[in-house]
Amino acid sequence: MKKTLISAAAFAAVLLSSCGTASKSVDISGEWNVVSVEGKEVTGNPYIGFDMENGRLYGNAGCNRIMGGVEIDSVNPGHIGLTNIGATRMMCPDMETEQKVLEALNEVAGYKASATGVELTDKDGKVLMSLERREAPAVSINDINGEWTISKVDGVEIEVADKTPFLSFNVADNAVHGNGGCNIINGSFSQEEGNASSLKFGQMISTMMAGPGMETEGKVLEAMNKVASFVVNEDGTLSLMDAGNNEVLLLVRNTGKTLSE
Repeated sequence: MKKTLISAAAFAAVLLSSCGTASKSVDISGEWNVVSVEGKEVTGNPYIGFDMENGRLYGNAGCNRIMGGVEIDSVNPGHIGLTNIGATRMMCPDMETEQKVLEALNEVAGYKASATGVELTDKDGKVLMSLERREAPAVSINDINGEWTISKVDGVEIEVADKTPFLSFNVADNAVHGNGGCNIINGSFSQEEGNASSLKFGQMISTMMAGPGMETEGKVLEAMNKVASFVVNEDGTLSLMDAGNNEVLLLVRNTGKTLSE
């Protein structure tokens, strides 16, 4: 039998070539629906987004928004590092899916292409999650128009000591009106050109009364200064996010008598 010899250098070149081709064929950037965790289909429409330009992971675990860091290993194709995985702390009727998604994310060490999308694996190559490409929902500033009660500041439920804090957006005039917990506040908001989910408040003017709601008001105004974008959640609530994509204010649409009346 005729034997074919290949040098170590040539063999290494073949390996590098094949690895390079494989790594280029799997692009995980963008948003993905979580189809299954450890082979079992999930409910609640969880999804994961990979912002590779900024090294950021974001999404929804089925109830709460998730965030963290992401880094692709450029030396070892198919290896990935997820860091500082965290989530907001809202309670939902079904938390089982969320728990499974978060536990799986903390074990992710690799990724590979699948017939329908991408699979995330652990350090031993075991498939943890199956993902399919997600079409990002259309975002419009008109989605925030109207009045919203402020429910949380920096993830903590607001305790109403005086006036109920709220914000009312007039999209047509780029104006915002509301109450921080004690005083009436008025101001404006703007968006970055070409960034439909961006949101930045202008200087806010308020009345100067003193009352038991001043502590809450201080927290609300401080959070408003950090706002850089917004997200309309699947349950209809509105999250106002800082530049690091952390939720600083959670708002609930007011469908009853307006608080400004």
